[in-house]
Amino acid sequence: MSNHLEFGEPIRSLYPMKYFGTDGIRGKFGTSPIDGKFFRRLAKVVERFAIGKYDRKNIFICVGRDTRKSGVALQKALICGFSSAVKIFDCGILPTPAIAETTRYVQADIGIVITASHNPACDNGIKLFNAKGEKLTIAEEGELEQMLEDTIDTVSQEPQVIDFHSKAKQNYCDQYKNFLPNEALSKMVIALDSANGSTYEVARKIFEHFGAQVIQIGNHPNGENINDNCGTEHPETLATLMKQTQTFLGIAHDGDGDRVIIFDETGEKIDGDVLLGIITGHLLKTNGLPNKSMVTTVQSNLGLDKYLQSMGIDVIRCDVGDRNVYQAMVRNNCYFGGENSGHLIFRKISPIGDGITAALFILDITRNNIRPSKLKTKVALFPQKSFNILVNAKTPLSDIQNLNEDIEKIDSKLPSPHRILVRYSGTEPKLRVLVEAPDQEVVNDAWRDLKQSIIERMTDNGISASIL
Repeated sequence: MSNHLEFGEPIRSLYPMKYFGTDGIRGKFGTSPIDGKFFRRLAKVVERFAIGKYDRKNIFICVGRDTRKSGVALQKALICGFSSAVKIFDCGILPTPAIAETTRYVQADIGIVITASHNPACDNGIKLFNAKGEKLTIAEEGELEQMLEDTIDTVSQEPQVIDFHSKAKQNYCDQYKNFLPNEALSKMVIALDSANGSTYEVARKIFEHFGAQVIQIGNHPNGENINDNCGTEHPETLATLMKQTQTFLGIAHDGDGDRVIIFDETGEKIDGDVLLGIITGHLLKTNGLPNKSMVTTVQSNLGLDKYLQSMGIDVIRCDVGDRNVYQAMVRNNCYFGGENSGHLIFRKISPIGDGITAALFILDITRNNIRPSKLKTKVALFPQKSFNILVNAKTPLSDIQNLNEDIEKIDSKLPSPHRILVRYSGTEPKLRVLVEAPDQEVVNDAWRDLKQSIIERMTDNGISASIL
């Protein structure tokens, strides 16, 4: 079987966005749009959108947040923007996938989580879900953006707010009660880094439910230390802990808990594409892979395709973003998919990435004394190299004179199979560049030539560009 690209929604350029990025809205707290004024406006727009979508006068909305101090003020402003036609379930601090699950559980119309995910504490943002816990489509976000243009900031008559904190947390933990046999992890010592984020309580509770002994860091949030030298953005912190202790496996989450990084017993990080391969192979063996297919993004390594195709598994690729992965999974009736960044989606469990679910799958695979370091040797990845360029404007690449010609020239020199991927980040002012081929020396040469060419062409076209 050969891999193929999956095209679903029209590309984002057809819906030019002022506020929404690849994954919700994100930015520095206190500057537009991450301020009280915008959040009140957004609340009014979400209310109008939901009333129109469901054709009724009253709606239910689930709201939660991560551990950022700014989340308190932003949530208060958001609630002040809703009218008395809205009933709100305040879920408190919970992982993003838990808010999506709670939205489904209480049969709410809209789910909202205030978070900036893996960004530093000075940032914040917001993600929106429909009644099924799915992220809004690009077209729906485009509709919200258009509505924002004719909406003013006013304080509405206060909606009905129901404190759902403890119950929402318990319901989320309860969904995992029968995920593994009782005491399935009783022989395991796990190192856990919760990034001082929203998994800091629930992750440990879930792992210990199955008997695991947990050594935890990143579990003392103070509102200002989320992702600070911990979590998925700083894997070296957990790696150091594991090398100082005798742990079987390491788990690091990001600030809102929708991603995970796994470490083997030596404290070495397991590549995200290797995780995708390991879990897909496991699902095939346990009859959990309908159509013998999985979804990943254009960012994943070609070595993953080669490994899975050797087992007869079709690899479907889509654009970057866990929303795009999920939509491709639905179209192709796939049970599993994900990104090598750690967003892993198990569609029968959740419509979005869930770091705790992903960790439990890996724990299930390794619980019979299968050392994680042995697992990662199964997937041989192609050499690849990447770099990021900080830009002051996301000028369409086709508009940058001579750039595409340079890239095509470099591409033509690479042996098959190979990839050159050049794309703007959906959440940050960055151009991301990746080159991949069977030979490391060839990759290094192409990487060097790409850096020089892209910087020169951007500078020639008046774009401020610097290597990060």
